[in-house]
Amino acid sequence: MQTDRRTLLKGLAAAGLAVSGMGWAQAASTAAKAATSAEVLAVTSALQGSALDSAFLAGVQGTARHAAHTGLQGLDSAAFNQLSQLLADGQDTLLVGLLDDASATLVLDLVRSAGGRVLAVENHRVDGSAADWARDLGRSLAAGQSMNTTAVAAGSEARVSFRCVI
Repeated sequence: MQTDRRTLLKGLAAAGLAVSGMGWAQAASTAAKAATSAEVLAVTSALQGSALDSAFLAGVQGTARHAAHTGLQGLDSAAFNQLSQLLADGQDTLLVGLLDDASATLVLDLVRSAGGRVLAVENHRVDGSAADWARDLGRSLAAGQSMNTTAVAAGSEARVSFRCVI
């Protein structure tokens, strides 16, 4: 390979890394700003109304000062309309949730299609007696800490936890 051509390719690669690095830095600063802001929205499956949902919400509200809550009831459009309005308002909001897998798929697709950033997603199989785990999960998601899922016993309910900036 010629020296000039090699130098040109190295320059293009360095420029590409610099530009992509700026994108990652902007994403990290936006995520940090939203994590420390007062706007936190917790989403749970109101259809199931289980102890897991109540414990998760208590954990989020115990960590975030001004946490709002939206319960998704199947395919009820009111909660999805509220989420769409939050996505369009231009203000950074931290969205945390513990949903059944079907509802989580819809919410995460809506967030991604509106340009929101999905920071963390994890699948769980839990039972109804894991309320302490759900409370701790709500606290860690609202605080921006890593999710510790090793302490939960396997169960029959499929749940998805997530953390997004919208």
